[in-house]
Amino acid sequence: MTNKVVSAVELFEQLSSIANPPSEDVFDEVVTRQIEFSPLLLNEIASFADKPDDIGKRGNDYIRHVVSLFLLAYLRNKSAYPLIIKLISHPGDKVVKLTGEVFTEALGRILASVYDGDLQPIKSVIENANLDPWIRSGALDSLMVLWKEDVLSRDEVIAYLKELMESKLEQVPGYVWDSIALIAYDLHPGELEDLLRHAISKQLIAPMVLNAKSLKACLKDDMNETIKNKDKVVDGYIKEPIKELTWWLYPDDEALDKGMEYAAVAVPIADKKIVPGERSAPMGWRNDTVVRTNTKVGRNERCPCGSGKKYKKCCGAN
Repeated sequence: MTNKVVSAVELFEQLSSIANPPSEDVFDEVVTRQIEFSPLLLNEIASFADKPDDIGKRGNDYIRHVVSLFLLAYLRNKSAYPLIIKLISHPGDKVVKLTGEVFTEALGRILASVYDGDLQPIKSVIENANLDPWIRSGALDSLMVLWKEDVLSRDEVIAYLKELMESKLEQVPGYVWDSIALIAYDLHPGELEDLLRHAISKQLIAPMVLNAKSLKACLKDDMNETIKNKDKVVDGYIKEPIKELTWWLYPDDEALDKGMEYAAVAVPIADKKIVPGERSAPMGWRNDTVVRTNTKVGRNERCPCGSGKKYKKCCGAN
């Protein structure tokens, strides 16, 4: 007796709810039958991009839009690139809220994974002052992923950061400036020293992210050593969905409470005590957010103000 072949539409339905999350077998089937599934995944993102409010009407358990983003990114489907750009070009924080914060965590890696060779759409997001700062920051992060994957050179990223600071970015403090500072730090900011000092003096960059003292210390580092360590600075393309999404889709309170394996995770992925629909996204933009000096704070670090919140949800959100 032959096994029944489940239709793509039936399997696609199994990606819909966090109350009954898709199994590893379902993910494997989607990847194996990607020619069948790609149109369904693309249509999911196209609908989300056209009418984000419709996702909100489907309830907190609905996750297929998020899962589709990760699947398309893993499949390196370049057709998703313009759809995601359209999605993240909606003003305000609606899209961020509807993705369970996935775009404050993994947007850069998702964008880089579907990148089609045209950098201008990413630049248009970064330079759009009407967009949510976390979206713009995620677009900036994609440059680091593309650098890590040897698609962009360090010189190309540095040159664009210079353009932003000189003329293309509004002269208003905020997390976009902080993100530039973090990226410059990780690339070695030698060529950007004067611009960074100016931004620091104008208080465009939060002192806890980068200040004159921490910049001076960073400049003493050997640039070649900094560049050689890029694999420790930023994650690359989206990996297998089951590996990316496990902590988010399959919470294990007991394991978390016992600290099992959780201490090995560099970026806190999800708070298992949060109800479905309010969990943070599964993966971080970088594989370590360790503060390298006592004045630099990664976006997923606890805020130095003592609130107990992550920096990105506290002082970094201003």
